[in-house]
Formats: sequence, C-alpha cells, structure tokens
Amino acid sequence: MPSSGSQHILGADLDDLERCATYLANAATRLVGIQALLAVQIRSSTWTGAAAVRFGSEWRNSHEPSLRLAAATLRFSGEHLRTQAEQQRCASSSDAGSSPAGSTHARSTHARSTHAGSSPAGTAQWLPIEAGHPEALQSLYHTNQVAIMNELQLLRAQRAEWLQVPVLGGLLSGMRFLPFDPLEEIDNKVGWLQSLVGKDRQFLFVDTLGSGHAAEVFGNLDQASHVAVVIPGVSTDLGNFIHPDRLPAAVLQRGVADTAVVQWLGYDPPDNMMLAGVNGGANSRIAAQEGAVALQGFVVSLRAAGAQDITVIGHSLGAYLASIAAGTTKGLAADRVVFAGSPGSFRSDVEQFHLQGGQGSESTVFVIEQGADPVAAGAFGRSLLGSDVTDPGFGATRLLDGQPGLGSPLSNHSNYFSDTVSVQSMQRVITQQN
Repeated sequence: MPSSGSQHILGADLDDLERCATYLANAATRLVGIQALLAVQIRSSTWTGAAAVRFGSEWRNSHEPSLRLAAATLRFSGEHLRTQAEQQRCASSSDAGSSPAGSTHARSTHARSTHAGSSPAGTAQWLPIEAGHPEALQSLYHTNQVAIMNELQLLRAQRAEWLQVPVLGGLLSGMRFLPFDPLEEIDNKVGWLQSLVGKDRQFLFVDTLGSGHAAEVFGNLDQASHVAVVIPGVSTDLGNFIHPDRLPAAVLQRGVADTAVVQWLGYDPPDNMMLAGVNGGANSRIAAQEGAVALQGFVVSLRAAGAQDITVIGHSLGAYLASIAAGTTKGLAADRVVFAGSPGSFRSDVEQFHLQGGQGSESTVFVIEQGADPVAAGAFGRSLLGSDVTDPGFGATRLLDGQPGLGSPLSNHSNYFSDTVSVQSMQRVITQQN
C-alpha cells in the first residue's frame, strides 16, 4: 500500500491493518452470537414432522458448522492482520535508521497453511515468524494467549444466553438430563481453556474447534541450538494440554540445556484404539496422511524461523505420520527422525526417506520399542500399518529402552516418556550425543 506522499514504500498502513483486524473480530463475535441464538431457537422449536427432522439434520451437519467455520475464519484473519501489523512495527523500529519513517522493507514471507477449522486462537500450521526476530515469537505467544482469553469470555456470554431462555434455562441450570446439554459442553471447554492461559505457556498455534490443534514450546525456541518436535498418537486432544508438565515434550526438554521441544498436535488422531483400527486402520491412515502435510509445513517454518538442528519424534500413530512426511517426494526438513512405538512405516527402508541432509540412513533414522509393545509388534518385516521399523532390514538404529525382555505388554506402549532410559536415549538423539 503506497504512502500518502509521492514516495512509494513497500508495506502497509498499520493503523488500517489494526482497524480491519478489529472489524473482523467484531464480525466474528456477532456471527457466533447469531449462530448460538439460532441454535437455541431451533432446538427449542415445537416444529415437528419429516421436514423438521430433515432441517434439523441439515442444521447440525451443515449450516451450524458452516457458521462456526465462517466465524473462526473471520477471527483468524483478524488475528493474522494484527500479527502482521505488530511484526511490521517491530521491523520498522529496527530499520528506523535506514528507512523512511513508518515504512517497512521487503522481508521474506513464509507460507502459512491453516487447518480447515481455524479457530479464534489464530491457528497457524506454519509459523509467521522470521529468523532473528525473537520479539515476533513473543508476540505470537501473546496473541494466542489473548485469543484464548477472548474465547473464554465468548463462551461465558453464550452460557448466559442459554440461561436466559425461558423454561429451558431453568431446566439446564437445575437438572442435567437433556440428550444435548449445551451448558455442560461449555463448562467442559471453559475448564480446559482456563488451563491454557498460564502466563508462562508458549503456544505457536491453538485451534479450539473440534478436538483441537495446538503446538506448545518448552524451552527457549529462539535461542536453542537443538529443536525437537513431538507428534503424539491416538486418543490425543487438547485435553492432554491441561497438565503441560506431563506432556512428552516437557519431559524430553526437562534438564537438557540449549534445547527446545515442541508438542505438536496439528492433526486429528482417532479418539481411541477401536476407531483407529476400524476397516484395517483406514481412520488412522487418513488422519496420518492429512497430518503429514501439516507437519511438513510446520518443520519448514521452524527451519525458516532460525532452527538449525531439528529432530522429529513420532509416538504411535505419530510415528507413522512422520514416516509419511519423510517418505514423500517433498520429504521432511528435519535432520533426524525417531519412531517410538511405531505401528509401521510408510516406506520399507530408511534410504527411501528424504530428510534435510538427503536420504535417510542409520545415523538419521532411529527406532525405540519398549519391551513387548503390541502396537509396534512386527513379523516378517511388517507391522500393523506398514513396514516393521525394528526389523534389521529397515536399516534404522535401535535405541536403548528400559524394558529388558518383554516388560509389561499392557502398558509398554504408553511408557516411552515415563521410562528414564528411553527418555535419555531420545534426549541423546536430540542433542546429537548418540
């Protein structure tokens, strides 16, 4: 956008950007309010018959989700504009000695990929930060915290609206017996959202729609020499972020100097093992394939933001996801990959992977299996979802675990980040001490 004078500068009117961001946020809030009020009217309607049933189904499965998505997109766009304005102000300040007042120089722009259900918290699978600008990273953390707090306020307002509905509000505030209980749903969401707004929490993105997406950093990302990304498996959602100290990323980063670890939930794993195994694991494969694309972009953005050394650690279905990301032609811009309790690999050997330094090898691809892990069990070179990563023919380096022999088959699969020996083995890979 040109300046008001005859001189043209590259950049934008930052005040206009922020005003537009506010307009978008307000529009999103109004749209959510309309959606909530419509939902109340529709669910409390006395309309009956085939047409009512058909419309109710269309509302639940199409119209209501579309309104939510539109509101989320508006809010995300507003947060994106606000973040851009903040970054340009930082850039203008740093370049003030060599550029016209209020202008910004051209800088590299990193692609951003957003999940289809981008949330009020401004989901970004690719990071809008640049190398050498830690203040932009702090701004991103702050933006996500503010967005979570804003959504908390919105949820509380929606709760109040429900309680104001005649008769229905009285029933909801008294006995919880309805098949659809909006207050319980809101209260549950408020509960875990409140746990995400701790002042020291560092979110690169948060998406609260559905089961939720998030990426939380443990350690100092802009100063760490080593960065790791942990991908969880089945039965993981934003509820796992309620206790950050228990997250695998927090465990791996604890006590390790010069290292930052990111807990990355940028895909939709099945809710349980039964759903994961439906139709020969089709649900798992689809979730992993979609997540692999998001992971590729996320790791690229970490690299572009200044990370010099990156290790990706996938656990369970997350390991299979990582094998897809590394096994495609585009590859994975990580230096190393670790498969923990993997149900299989997308490729049959490490040389078919494409990593930052070229094809995979025994020095860049690692596997770890806790004793007898039924999810990771393989035979004749095959596992549940693909090639057995522990098979010698696969070519990966096997890490030491703390379960000699069989261990406890019923719990081995969930113990990778609670077993001291296994944790230390993965930490050595992250810090290149293997």
